[in-house]
Amino acid sequence: MTKAAALYQFFSNFGIPAYEENSIYDMAEQGQAPSFPYLTYEVKTDFFGNSDTTISFSLWYRSPSWVDINAKSLEISKFIGRVGYLMDTDEGKILIMRLQPWGQNMGDSSDDTVKRIVHSVNLRYYSNY
Repeated sequence: MTKAAALYQFFSNFGIPAYEENSIYDMAEQGQAPSFPYLTYEVKTDFFGNSDTTISFSLWYRSPSWVDINAKSLEISKFIGRVGYLMDTDEGKILIMRLQPWGQNMGDSSDDTVKRIVHSVNLRYYSNY
């Protein structure tokens, strides 16, 4: 599986639809905006190097409460674990690690029931390509 496919597989583990963040703009233009809840994530690929690659992902919920979205954030945090989550790709492996701060709560000025938590993770690529 490619690195991009591995990231999609990882972010699809949590029982809600996952979309590469740029794909939702095309969906919205076609009148097919995703329904809540969903997750969006960045794709940045790399190979062996001297530093990790930082990406963000967001949880999106529509609710008057933060309870469900906070529970999903905690579920993902536990899945990654303290030392990270290691996954295979065709070219090697990717280690996904939580960053600090883990998540930042955000809202939507046009709809006060839209809840968003932006998360940061580091990706360490163990690959020659």
